[in-house]
Amino acid sequence: MRSKRITLPGTAFYHCECGVRGQNMLLKDNEKRQLWELVRRVSEFSGVEVKTYCLMDNHIHLIIKIPKWREVGDDELVTRMRALYGYIKTEERLAQWEAWEEQGDAAQVEAEKNALKKRMYNLSDFFKTLKERFTKDFNRRAGCHGTLWSERFKSVLLAPESKLLTHVGKFADTNPVRSGVVAKAEDYKFSGFGAASRGDKSALDGIRELVDPNNKKHISVEKAFEEYKRLIDGMKRHAGGTSATPNAAKSTSSPSFPNFIAGVAIGSLKFIGELLLTFLEESDNIRRNYGMGPWKKPDDEYYHARRVNKHHSR
Repeated sequence: MRSKRITLPGTAFYHCECGVRGQNMLLKDNEKRQLWELVRRVSEFSGVEVKTYCLMDNHIHLIIKIPKWREVGDDELVTRMRALYGYIKTEERLAQWEAWEEQGDAAQVEAEKNALKKRMYNLSDFFKTLKERFTKDFNRRAGCHGTLWSERFKSVLLAPESKLLTHVGKFADTNPVRSGVVAKAEDYKFSGFGAASRGDKSALDGIRELVDPNNKKHISVEKAFEEYKRLIDGMKRHAGGTSATPNAAKSTSSPSFPNFIAGVAIGSLKFIGELLLTFLEESDNIRRNYGMGPWKKPDDEYYHARRVNKHHSR
């Protein structure tokens, strides 16, 4: 049985990873360029923000921020549709909606709009759209069929803490160095750090948010990049390298960040405690819906976090 993916109702950061079937080296430079263009388009459509990334030959890493959900108006919806579907297909859809309204079927129009809006700020839908659309394009070009990806994507919920986010970002951005593809991370063309090193504004803004996620430091883009670069430069290439896709839960774990829930959420004890309380409250709501009494909450709000961390540190 699949485990339920952990998501938060408000703003949240994730380290996401997805591998190619059989660990085959299928993503060449042309595929990576097309994949990144699709990532950008799906991001503009969904509102899911990619802060840094690394596209390797057989797997990809994305450090993602899901902003707090908000209502999307009709004008903004059309703009987002054009980003993903293109101008022509969007205009065709708008013409169909207009025809339905003239026929007195406004309910059908609203149903389609609502279905599109439900896909906003949704991590699972972001990856579903990305994987399905890229697989279709890849198979058409390669003359093959079937799934391109080995399994559903992995995701680790990250606390919005600078030390953790930059650690995980560094793990993604230095993947090509560890694999022996390049000697320096800034030389890799298909990573957030590589793009930022070439002056890409979006990549620089993403790194700034990893360095200062809550904008408490009010740090400039230039200073954030310098700080992140020092962290990147401190990483030494492993002899021999590796091309294997690492496990997302293990790769983002570190002795510096011992607090986690079964490898699916990482952060300070305070973050883990608050996360567990969120799910206790969700469980209470579910139990009430079925006419059951709420769970008795512990006196110490971090009791469960301590217990989980103690269990997994054995």
